[in-house]
Amino acid sequence: MLSRLGASLLFLTLLALGLAYVFDYTFHVPLETAVRAELMAAATPGRINIKVLEALEKDDIEEADMYADIGKFLNYEIPADTQRRLDEAHTMSATVVRNTWEFGTGFVTGQGDSTAGLAGAVTSDLTVIGDVRDIAAEGGKWLAGQDYNELIVGLSVVGIAATGLTVATGGGGIVAKAGVSILKAAKRAGRLTTEFGTLLVRMTRDAVNMPALRETLRATDLSDLARTQRVLTDYARGVRGAELFPVLSRIGGMNKAVGPAETIRLMKYVKKGEDLEDVALMTERYGVKTRGIIELTGKASLRAFKTAFRAVEFIAKYVVWFAVWIVSLFAMALMRTVRLFNFRRASA
Repeated sequence: MLSRLGASLLFLTLLALGLAYVFDYTFHVPLETAVRAELMAAATPGRINIKVLEALEKDDIEEADMYADIGKFLNYEIPADTQRRLDEAHTMSATVVRNTWEFGTGFVTGQGDSTAGLAGAVTSDLTVIGDVRDIAAEGGKWLAGQDYNELIVGLSVVGIAATGLTVATGGGGIVAKAGVSILKAAKRAGRLTTEFGTLLVRMTRDAVNMPALRETLRATDLSDLARTQRVLTDYARGVRGAELFPVLSRIGGMNKAVGPAETIRLMKYVKKGEDLEDVALMTERYGVKTRGIIELTGKASLRAFKTAFRAVEFIAKYVVWFAVWIVSLFAMALMRTVRLFNFRRASA
């Protein structure tokens, strides 16, 4: 009797808890707790210190700062010698001169690989001049039957359209324009995944009538940049950006959260639109720590952190309650059996 009743109560309890878990009934840990726990499991104080030192050896101060910030987020103490080297790196005049040179080179050429160079490349492209320059260069190759970068051409036309939108709305298109500039710099630097690059080409083809653009370029003297700018500004009014502009705005939002260079570096984690949304949400929450968190934990979405910790949260939060509940059920069953036994003995 006891075993049957206990087994029945246990089965019903497990069934109820299982259904609650499957239907996600309040079994999520707070996001901050999940991220912190994953990071602490993946990154010891020693590992964080090594990451900071490795970045300093590469003369990548921004990356060193990123890992130092993650250490502070985890309440780790950065060794005094490492902190001293980090402070010295921020005050070195040679670093300032180098960054200024790399920024200028990126600004002039539209290309860069360092943080300063990437920032310069994006900054130069934020004006319509950068878009016209790229269309003249790549469009000339296109017309000559040479290899050209279709994505750069398409994005440049969209960039001119976004510039016009910015003027027309008092700044409404500046976020999308930043997205165009960042994607172009990422393409040049080889930071776009093949999958996301293919997706962007399809979107730009939907936004820009490429055959009509080629005819427009054929009828334009591309060496006359002022004339080219006027022609392309008129042409860009026909851009259809319903699908592309939300993507550009998302990337522009990432730029506001972490800066152009980090946004470009984060592109390696983006293969489809859902990936972009995941990474963008992480930048909104964790700023410049985002890339370090992804690299240390292997998780590129906030959803992944929450999902991974659902079972752990369930056990940690409800194990005591669950144990008390089961003991109570068995106690009730035992008391019922004792009463039944006493009743039968009294009746005998």
